Amino acid sequence: MNTRYKKQAVKRYVKIEKIKYRKYHIKDFNLLIKLIYPKRVVLNPYHKLLEKTGSFSKVHLELIKETTANFTILNEMHRDQDKYGRLYTVREDLNNAIYFLQNELKLKEQDILLGASTRWFYHEIHWQFYDSVFTSREVALQLRKAKSTVYHHLTELVDRELVEIVGKRNTAYIYQIKAKSEH
Repeated sequence: MNTRYKKQAVKRYVKIEKIKYRKYHIKDFNLLIKLIYPKRVVLNPYHKLLEKTGSFSKVHLELIKETTANFTILNEMHRDQDKYGRLYTVREDLNNAIYFLQNELKLKEQDILLGASTRWFYHEIHWQFYDSVFTSREVALQLRKAKSTVYHHLTELVDRELVEIVGKRNTAYIYQIKAKSEH
C-alpha cells in the first residue's frame, strides 16, 4: 500500500482587488463580517443623529454606518432583536466604531470623542486662552479647578492633539491651543 500521495491544494479565500487608496484594515474588517454573517440585518437608530451633526461627509457616514452594523453583529448575544430577527444598534457600538475609525476620519484633532467634562474644559480654555500661552496653574486659577483635575484634562487634550506643549517655565509646562486644520 502506497501511503505517499500529494495533498490537493484547497483554496479557502476570497480574492480582493487591490486598490491603491483602499484602507485595508477597515475594509477587510467589514468584508470579513459580511462573509461570516451574510444574512444579518441591523437597525441603527443613531444614523439620523449623525447626519444632523454635520461633522461627517456622506462617505464617512456610510463607513461609520457599516462599521457600526458590524460591531452590532459581533455583539449580537448582547443586543436586542425585533420579531424579524433584526439586531438593534446600541450607543456602545457607535462609540466603538467611531473610536475604531478615528484616524481614518481625522477625528484626532476634533473634540467629538472627548467626554462631557473634558469637552467642557476644552471649550472653557479655548474661550479663555484662545491665542495666548498658559500654564496649568493659570488654568486652575482662572477656572477655579483643582490642580489634579486640570492636569488630567490637559494631558487628555495633549494626547488628542488639541493642545500642545510649547515650552517650559521653571518646572511648569507652557501650553497653547493648537490651531484647527481644515479638512
